[in-house]
Amino acid sequence: MLKIILRYKIFIFLFAYVFCNAQEKYLSPENIKVEWQNFANFQRQELVNFATFLYNEGFYERALLSYFQYLYKYPNDKLQIAAYFQIGKCYESMKSWDLAKNYYNRILDESSPGTVASKAARYQIHYINLANKSYEEIIDSTKSSKDPYELIFRAYAHFGSLQWEEAQQAFKASESLFNYSHYSKQIRPWYKAIKTAKKAPVKDKNIALLYSLAPGGGFAYLKQTESAVGTMGGSLLLYIAMFTSSSISQEGGISVLNNRQKTIPMSIDVGQNMRISSGYQIPKNLSLNSKNGLAIIPPAMIALGLYAGSMWKSVYDIEESNKRLLNRYTGKISTRLRIESFMDYETPDFIIK
Repeated sequence: MLKIILRYKIFIFLFAYVFCNAQEKYLSPENIKVEWQNFANFQRQELVNFATFLYNEGFYERALLSYFQYLYKYPNDKLQIAAYFQIGKCYESMKSWDLAKNYYNRILDESSPGTVASKAARYQIHYINLANKSYEEIIDSTKSSKDPYELIFRAYAHFGSLQWEEAQQAFKASESLFNYSHYSKQIRPWYKAIKTAKKAPVKDKNIALLYSLAPGGGFAYLKQTESAVGTMGGSLLLYIAMFTSSSISQEGGISVLNNRQKTIPMSIDVGQNMRISSGYQIPKNLSLNSKNGLAIIPPAMIALGLYAGSMWKSVYDIEESNKRLLNRYTGKISTRLRIESFMDYETPDFIIK
């Protein structure tokens, strides 16, 4: 019995000791502050990790919510600019170009020129303009740049604008500024592509005019099949109408404009003497003649207009046809030699260090 009482007292003593020590741990405001700070840092780190995971896995809409949540919970945080950049990348991946540009411009407004964030934001804006074929914006904004990455974007813009010499100069300037074999190796195929583009088999106006001597021939030369078939078919129908048309003229004293009661319908030539019935004036000689001359004029005029119009249009479309041909070529080259291979520049890190 004594042993049981003794054990019970020891248990009570130990419990009281542990309880008192546990209470002492939270008696200090400094200890509470440290514990809370550790917990807050843990939450912040978890939010950063979760947002990064969602972005890397391609869940851009959910990643956006996490980035916005971070900005709301931690205003004016040192990762704010990096969060803006990641938001821009999410919108960019979702093809929401204007929203992406908006956040890249925020970075330019809130960060100093020459910083990693500022440069990366400017590069991404060039990338968006290139994706949307806004070549003039890139060319204008990089006019006096000495940045090799910007000159790469400029070269791509000139190539997309079919400006071969300017594109080659921009690539050469960029290669010189990089001064590294890795980039030279990537730029070198572009010189060959530009040389090929200069010698592209474009259509010639004189040849198009020669082909146009045959109705629809100019369109056939430009490989505008529908226009060529339409012109040939229309011309053929007009020629048939020209050679099968005739007009009927009348010789005699009766006019179709006279009183209908004095007109006798005739279907064949009348060349015999007739009696004059009481009250009707019928000529003794009446004939109807068929003539082709006047009937040919209307379809001939239409055919001539169609012929001249098709000739003019085929020559006029030469420039547009050549542009489409070259655009197809530049599109294939840009797809094969993608701009992303040059986009290895430093970006703001959304990482807690």
